[in-house]
Amino acid sequence: MQTSSQRFITPKLRAGVQYFRHGEEHHLDYRQQGVILYFNPKDNSLDHFLNDLIQGGYSVTQLKTNNPQINEEIDEIIEQLDNHYLLTESHFEPIIDTLSGEQFSRQLQRYTRAWHAKLGTSALFSAMREGTFTRSQLIGFAIEYYHIVKMAPSIIAPAMSHKVPEPIFQGIKNLFLEEHDHETMLLEALEAIGIDGNKVKHTTPLPATFSVYCTLGTFARQHLLSFISALFLFEEPYPEFNDAFISSCQKVGLPDAFWKPIVGHSAVNETAGHHLITDELLCHLSAISAEETQVTLIHILTLLETMKIWDAQVCESYQSELNLRIYQ
Repeated sequence: MQTSSQRFITPKLRAGVQYFRHGEEHHLDYRQQGVILYFNPKDNSLDHFLNDLIQGGYSVTQLKTNNPQINEEIDEIIEQLDNHYLLTESHFEPIIDTLSGEQFSRQLQRYTRAWHAKLGTSALFSAMREGTFTRSQLIGFAIEYYHIVKMAPSIIAPAMSHKVPEPIFQGIKNLFLEEHDHETMLLEALEAIGIDGNKVKHTTPLPATFSVYCTLGTFARQHLLSFISALFLFEEPYPEFNDAFISSCQKVGLPDAFWKPIVGHSAVNETAGHHLITDELLCHLSAISAEETQVTLIHILTLLETMKIWDAQVCESYQSELNLRIYQ
């Protein structure tokens, strides 16, 4: 996607582009594609301009100065040549301020801890700790958590389409295989309190639930570094939350068969080492640019804010009654 009005700083014809002139036709061919530019045969200004592009090293401003006869047409010609993939940059600025994957992982952990502190404790955790939760909120949490777990394979699958180092591909593939069918644990938990599993399958997730797994799925398809960086948020165990959840379930009479599969899914993540997956995958990246670092950190902050909204929406939606949100 073009994000700047200036396509190149110092444009140059790609290596391998063949150029020749036949009358008023200027042929530029590259492999099995090319373009023909038409110009006045008595005027050699386009020849001079194309020779400058063959040599390279001139900025767009310098190209216009060197070729005043076609000054106004140069931007349009550059655009046309670029649309046919015939141009590249003459010089690329050296990449500075890069981080190794391990360095970035440490920075990610620091920033995430700081953002967690700034965003504050989740609404459900606060309610459980303060004793203001409701039975329907605990059940509602399980239902919305079910939707996220159910979507896990579909979220992870696009990440395997990227060209990455083999250990990263294998790590993502293993995660896909291990997450497959885990939603059955959540269905068993809900069936243990008399909720029909088939009905749960037809429930509509809350808007924030949808936003959480769609955000992660978008990262998996479009920005793999952000996807890898976000995995630990879903896979690491939260023992304090689990303890509060167990205690809260017991207070309102929800049986062990309800909360054990939910807490058990967290235990599976820890036993299988899922909570370390972000660190394990990032260590295979030798260099991450400052720009990629910034983009990824912004994405993770956005996801954390979305997860904060999700938690609050669960509490609000299931405050007083259990709404299965089944629409026919």
